[in-house]
Amino acid sequence: MSYPRILGFAGILPFYLSLLAVLLWPQSQLALVALIGYGAVILSFLGAVHWGMAMQLPDQTQARRSYVFSVVPALLGWLALISPYQPALIVLAAGFGWVWLREYQHPPATMPAWYRQLRGTLTAAILPALILGAIFSG
Repeated sequence: MSYPRILGFAGILPFYLSLLAVLLWPQSQLALVALIGYGAVILSFLGAVHWGMAMQLPDQTQARRSYVFSVVPALLGWLALISPYQPALIVLAAGFGWVWLREYQHPPATMPAWYRQLRGTLTAAILPALILGAIFSG
């Protein structure tokens, strides 16, 4: 297994540890804050990855579109951080789904094929944690 894969799968653990805390201690605001905070950080990270890929694009028109796209995940993460728990988790789930959909439909020329595949797998693993968190936060 490749190093990025190992790290990617390890990065799923905080989602599920936070969800487990939400399920075990339903009154724990810390568990929800942990789930939302980690989700916002990782969603922002995905935007940063796209910023990095945009810097490698020779076509400035395509690069500009990629730069604009790359800041949206951070804005969604910020919105989640200032929202009530349930809407925050829905925003994060929608954000992860939207980033994956865009990567799937319009992968940047600089995106390695292995990264695209890994992101699909990781997104499929992350979304249930966020959705279940939203269900059990209300």
